[in-house]
Amino acid sequence: MNITLRKANAIQNAITEAIKNIKMESRIEINEFQDAEKFISEANALLFANDNRRQKLLLSLYNIRGLVGAANAQSGIDLSLTKAAFIDKRISQLQEFASNDPRIDGLVISGKLEKIRNRKEESRASLYGRDDTVTTSVLYQEQLDGVKVEILNLKKQKQKLNDEILELNIKTEIPLTDEVVATLQAEGLL
Repeated sequence: MNITLRKANAIQNAITEAIKNIKMESRIEINEFQDAEKFISEANALLFANDNRRQKLLLSLYNIRGLVGAANAQSGIDLSLTKAAFIDKRISQLQEFASNDPRIDGLVISGKLEKIRNRKEESRASLYGRDDTVTTSVLYQEQLDGVKVEILNLKKQKQKLNDEILELNIKTEIPLTDEVVATLQAEGLL
């Protein structure tokens, strides 16, 4: 049986959830009215039956994961995911710049610095180390505009990559073994 990569992802999530929901109780409580040996024997059998289910599901999960990994590499999804991750990081870097105000005009900076130089030495602001500097961004408005345009272009590239990845996930199929199919059907996951 063949399934798409998109379906494989959903099945992997369902398997993980099914494994979490299998109860693995190795301790029980017995009261004076129960047949202790029978109760312990049944609990022991249930524990190992559940562990067997868990092992089969885990084997199926990693079988599918391996097939998905190979299919991702063969179809080019891995490369597209790498490009998308790069774009995300680059957008994050550029957004640091985009959130800045533009550089203060040179005349304003000169005027403020001149005012600091010419004030009385004993001014209250100078005593506390305030107003002894002028703070400005180093980015010009044109540079900020360019950064914002680049962010928009990167977002468009990312959307295009996401569309390609989705298409490949729908078109690319992996073959499931009969054993995996039987396990998944027994668990109601397929």
